[in-house]
Amino acid sequence: MKEFVYEKPGGIEVIKKIEKEVPKSEPGRVLVKAAFGSVNHVDIWGRMDLPGQPFPRVFGSDLSGYIEDPSDSIFKKGDKVILYPMKFCGFCKNCLNGYENSCFYRGIYGVHEDGFFADFVSVPAKNVLKLPENVSLEYASALPVAYTTAYHGLIKRAKLEPSSVVLILGGSGGAGVAALQTAKATGMKVITTTSYEWKAEILKKLGADEVIKPDDKLSENVLKLTDNYGVDAVFDALGGAYTSMALKLVRKGGKIINMAMTTGSEIQMNLRLLYANNIDMIGVYLGTRKDLLDLLNLVSQGRIKPLIDSVFPIDDVDKAQIRMEKRNHIGKILLKF
Repeated sequence: MKEFVYEKPGGIEVIKKIEKEVPKSEPGRVLVKAAFGSVNHVDIWGRMDLPGQPFPRVFGSDLSGYIEDPSDSIFKKGDKVILYPMKFCGFCKNCLNGYENSCFYRGIYGVHEDGFFADFVSVPAKNVLKLPENVSLEYASALPVAYTTAYHGLIKRAKLEPSSVVLILGGSGGAGVAALQTAKATGMKVITTTSYEWKAEILKKLGADEVIKPDDKLSENVLKLTDNYGVDAVFDALGGAYTSMALKLVRKGGKIINMAMTTGSEIQMNLRLLYANNIDMIGVYLGTRKDLLDLLNLVSQGRIKPLIDSVFPIDDVDKAQIRMEKRNHIGKILLKF
């Protein structure tokens, strides 16, 4: 079988395809035959020389496929499944409370240890979820990173109500589109952002109530659209200066949900705006298994239809990453095995 690895830190040239034997069956683990994966910014960051990222390493955190060998699990050969991308112990306080993404010993498959971009992968049975019959492998592969992060932030952590008004910063990326679709599926009003007119038209078709540019008039436009009250929550997929700006865009008692550092990890913040306005700042690191199950149900019910930008053969994973780096996409970039 073939698997795709980052040989060392670097650019697109460090992606290597290698041949390897199919993993053996083990108790507590299942063997999955890959069908579709999807590209995330975490794959790009995974090529960087950052702490906790070993090299060489199989990369890829989103994968759907078929059970090839169920071992001693409850699954059957041929079952359609999706993989939950967080490594977790299952025994710490957070895991026992259903927050596997806050496990004391957590890690992301494909980032902190070998990931899923291989013809066959052996994974713990607890990381495998069976798909509803009417959910395609393509749609399923889009969910684990981007959509569970959006769902966890908006629904589980911020606990936003259907009447909420949400501003999305970074609206045309995978997480931004996921946040838009999640918010609309649960009845919220959405103001989203993009610098591109062609992307704005797609976002409107997906249900965005307003689409504005993330430029020097962002604050003015958001306040104008909310009668100077500000939004109930900012879903921040950009980081950097935008996170600081978000403090001026939420209403008193509002919430800022950050899940990325696409434009920078360092910020300057006016703490007075934070405490005087009773603003909650929420950090989100993926989602839980329950979040992924909830999303599968929303897709099964037709309430969310993941936006697929393009599909590349897995052998062209380098081209797929280049498309993401150049920001030529909107929604999820898939990889077909």
